[in-house]
Parts: sequence; C-alpha cells; structure tokens
Amino acid sequence: MNLQNQFIKFNEKIKLSDSKLNELKSKKDIIINILKDNKDLPNFSPFLQGSYKMRTEVKPIEKDYDIDIGLRFDVNKFEYDDPLVLKKIIRDALKDHTEYGAEIKNPCVTVSYKKDNELAYHVDIVTYVFEDKENKNSQLYLARGKEFGKPENKFWEKADPLGLIDKIENKIDDTNDKAQYKRVIRYLKRWKNISFSSDGNEEVPGIAITLLAYSYFENKSEFDCVDYQKKYDDFEALNNLVKKIKEQFVQIYVGGENKHKIYLKLPVEPYTDVFSKMTINQQENFYEKICKLSDNLIEVKNEKDLVEKCKKLNKILGDDFEVPEQEEYKEQSNFIPYSSASGKI
Repeated sequence: MNLQNQFIKFNEKIKLSDSKLNELKSKKDIIINILKDNKDLPNFSPFLQGSYKMRTEVKPIEKDYDIDIGLRFDVNKFEYDDPLVLKKIIRDALKDHTEYGAEIKNPCVTVSYKKDNELAYHVDIVTYVFEDKENKNSQLYLARGKEFGKPENKFWEKADPLGLIDKIENKIDDTNDKAQYKRVIRYLKRWKNISFSSDGNEEVPGIAITLLAYSYFENKSEFDCVDYQKKYDDFEALNNLVKKIKEQFVQIYVGGENKHKIYLKLPVEPYTDVFSKMTINQQENFYEKICKLSDNLIEVKNEKDLVEKCKKLNKILGDDFEVPEQEEYKEQSNFIPYSSASGKI
C-alpha cells in the first residue's frame, strides 16, 4: 500500500460511474430525438461538450449532475437576428418533457429531471449556428441571452466548442499520461466543490479548473527499469499544479487594499477571461484558498507516515479520500507492489 494506491481509489470514488454516465446519455438521446422530430427546428448535428465529453467529471456533493449538449444548426447567423428564436423553440418543445420543464438560461436551455422526489440531474442544451452553413469549418456562434433579459445581453457570440475540446483532449498524447492529467483535474475539482460556496459566482468555474490544468499541468512519473513501465505520482502532479496556479495571481491595488487577481483566457474563440464573472473579492478568496491548499500539500509532502499523510489529505479532499488503518498499512505494505495506475482514467 502506498500513497498512489490511495489516490487511485479516490479517483474511482469521485468520478461518475458507468451506470450514471449511461443514465445521463439515455436522457440526452431522448432529448435529441424530441428535437429532431420538431418541425419548427431546422436540421442540426448534436455533439457532447463539457466535462462529460472530456471525462473530467466528478460526482457532485450537493448539486445535481449535468450533461452538456451542443447543437450545430444548419443555418447562417444572418438568418436569425434574434439569437433567442431557436432557444425558445427548444424550450417549448421540451417544456412538458419533465415535471420541472425547460428553462432558457444565458448560454443554454436547461432541462431538469427529478428522481426520488428531488432534483437529480439536468441537461444543458447549447445553440450554435454557422457563419456559412455550406462550410462546416466556418465560424460558429453561440446564442447568448435570457428570454426577459436586457437587449444588450442578447447576442451571437463567436465560439469554438469543438476546438476547445480538441485542445484539452490533445494536450497530452500518451494514454497513461493523459489519464493522470484527467485524474488531477478531478482531484482539484473535488477540492473546489468542498472549499467554495456554489452561490452566485463565488465558486471557481469548472472550466477554469480544467483550463488551469491545460495550461500548467505537468506529468509526474518515474520509469521503473524492473517492470519497464512508468510509476505515476499523482500527489506530486497535484502539488506541482497548485504551485503553478498560485504563481499566476498578480497583486493589484483596489480600494486602498492590495488584492490578488488571476487572468486566464479561453484558448479558442471568443478568447474571454474565464474568471471575468468573479469579483475581485471572490478572486482574492480563491487566492487565499489556493495558498492554503499549497501550504497543506507541503505539510503532506513533509509528513513521513503514510497514514498521517492520508489523514491530512482526507481533510483537504474530503471523506472519499480513504485513510487506511495503521495495522492494515503495516500488514500490506510489505507485499503490495507500487501501482503504475496505467489506464485508470
């Protein structure tokens, strides 16, 4: 037994199970079929996006599960001056699909599902159109705006959802290296979920965590000359990423106080700052918490005893990070080999 084994167990606990993924997929398929049968909608091609597509998802602690679907409509942007036209048709087609119905939100239409008499999961449907529908590689535009929002908040925004997925997915080629990359994203997302309130914009956006890893993650492993395979060290990979994130904050002077701000642009259109919706105080809170996380991880690194390391990590990452019994650790440490964790996505 070693620390890497405990991280692999943790990863298995916090990622969505195949049964849950299949359940969400079935809801997605039903929604797409309903919309394809709707005569008021032009033809479209669906695709998955977000953490479900990239397999960087984590089980929510208090919130409901979600899945993101992109719909590329075979129309030109100039055919729809109002970006809400298609969203309203989608909403109306799905308003009676579940007890909760469908709701137009700024970037999407959300369909919510009840299970065991409470909100269980939701599907976000994002509307895209082409600059030139005859050229499927032409610029895509995302329909922004709420139904009763201000006119200036209703617009077509340049977007490249498939390009974003491609960049994140192909940052790393090696299958096992990529598996560590995605595990560390999950670890940091779980820390985020237990460390921030989900109210308003206080919680760091999930895409921001993923893009921080895309920008600053480095694989941590050693090659074992006996087994002829890499031995991965998820703790060092996480610790290194947190250090890099901490270094990205810049100090600014606001209202007579020194505050810390972080900038990170999407690597594709529209190149927006993924932290733009967080206030300076919320970003300062993020800085303070990432500093505390960095300090806590250093304490873990300096701790010699495995059980004590796990106790510290349990406090950082939550109860899904198992703490082995001292006797169990002593009994097993002599004969359980160091796991490479290869293939564990």
